[in-house]
Amino acid sequence: MRRPQSFGLKYPYMKFRIFPVLLLCLAIPAMQAQNQSQDDKAHIQPKQKPAKTQEEEPKQDEQPQPAGESSSADSKMVLGPSNKAASPRLNSRGGTDVNETYPFDPHRAAKDVEVGEFYLRQKNYRAALERFNDALRYKPKDALATFRLAQTQEQLGLLEPAYRNYDGYLEILPSGPLAKDAKDALKRLDEKLETHPVESASTVPDAAQVRQDIEVGESYLSRNDFQSALERFEEAIRLAPEDPVVNLRMAESLHGLQQLDQARRFYQKYLTLQPNGHYAADAKRGIAQINAILGK
Repeated sequence: MRRPQSFGLKYPYMKFRIFPVLLLCLAIPAMQAQNQSQDDKAHIQPKQKPAKTQEEEPKQDEQPQPAGESSSADSKMVLGPSNKAASPRLNSRGGTDVNETYPFDPHRAAKDVEVGEFYLRQKNYRAALERFNDALRYKPKDALATFRLAQTQEQLGLLEPAYRNYDGYLEILPSGPLAKDAKDALKRLDEKLETHPVESASTVPDAAQVRQDIEVGESYLSRNDFQSALERFEEAIRLAPEDPVVNLRMAESLHGLQQLDQARRFYQKYLTLQPNGHYAADAKRGIAQINAILGK
C-alpha cells in the first residue's frame, strides 16, 4: 500500500508564502501607529504653536498708521476740541488749552455741510450742530460751515457762540454772499446779549462765577459735549438754583445725556420761573419730546 505524502512535502513552496504575509499583517498596524501625529490622540492636549519670537513682535514705537491718513504734517490742521467725551476742557474764555489734529478733508467737510443744511431745514438743530462742527474740524475756516453753525447756535439760544461765528464768517469773507446776513445777525444778537444776563446775578454772592460757568457750559453745548456742559451747569446751579437760564441749560445737558426724567424736571423748573421767558418754547418742546418717550 502506498503511503500518502505529507502536506509540506507535497506543497513545499507554501511555507515560503505564508510567513511573509503574516509578517506584513503585523507590520502594517505598527507602521500606522508610528506615523500617527501626537496631536491626533484624544488623551493628550494638542501641541501648542510656538510663541512669537522677539523679532516677530511689533516694536512699540512702530504703531500702525490709520488708513486714509497721511503721515505728512502738511495734511493736518490744528483745531479746537471735538464734542467727544475725551474733549479737552475749555478755559474761562470758552477756548481750549489743548489742541487736537484732524486730517484736512474738504470733501468730507462739504458732505457734512450738505447733511447739516438738511437737518437745519428740518429744525433738528442738535444733529445740524454736530455736522457743522464736524465740517470745521476737517476744513477749518470754511465760510459756509461757519455761517450755518452760527445760525444753528442762534436757534438753540447759544447766543455768544453764535455771535462769534457770525463774526468769524465776516473775517473769512468780508464781502461774501452771506456778509449782509451776518452783519444783520450781529446787530440782532447785540440786542439780545444785552438782555441775556443771569436773572438772579444780583442776589447771589458769586455772580461772576455763575456767569463764567454759563458761558463755558454753553460753549460745550455748542459742541454737543453734554457731559462737560453738565459739570459746569452743576457748579452754576449750586450758586444760583433759582436762575432760569441755568435750569434750562441743566435740562438740555441732561436731555442730551438721555437722563430724561431729570431733564424734564429742570425744563419744568424753568417754566415755573419764566413761564413766558425767551426759551419757554424750547422748554415746552423738550418736555413734549420726553413725554413722548416716558409718558406723562
